[in-house]
Amino acid sequence: MGRAVITGDGQLELALTRLADKSADRVASAAIRGGLGEIRKAQRKAAPVGETKALKESIGSRFEKKRGRSPKVTAKAGINVGKRKAGRTVAPHAHLVGLGTGKRFLKSGKSVGRMPANNFISVATLASQSKQKAAMSRRAARALEREAQKARKR
Repeated sequence: MGRAVITGDGQLELALTRLADKSADRVASAAIRGGLGEIRKAQRKAAPVGETKALKESIGSRFEKKRGRSPKVTAKAGINVGKRKAGRTVAPHAHLVGLGTGKRFLKSGKSVGRMPANNFISVATLASQSKQKAAMSRRAARALEREAQKARKR
């Protein structure tokens, strides 16, 4: 990630130069979480609703930080992603709705048809790009201000 150069406000410039890589990582993580939340909201809004509303409720997100020699951040949003919460309905059929199926048959050989794919996940993700970017910049600005205040106290 590249560093931006800010000129004009001497105190802010000094505070930003004191920020460590750890602070920059916190700002980036906050921005990623903001964008991830917008993706999840858009996917839930676009999800087809059945009687149980299980598919809509099964859409979640996960944000993980791996530590070690090569630290890594993983962010994911989609069907059956994230921790299962108490009271949250599980949709074991959700992947079939999103990806579709080929022709299916019973053991007797009777055809039960196929299920066409419903690509609401990718459509919603692409449609929410402007909201993602706006949320990411808002969250990054808030986190940057918080980190600058921490640096001023030091």
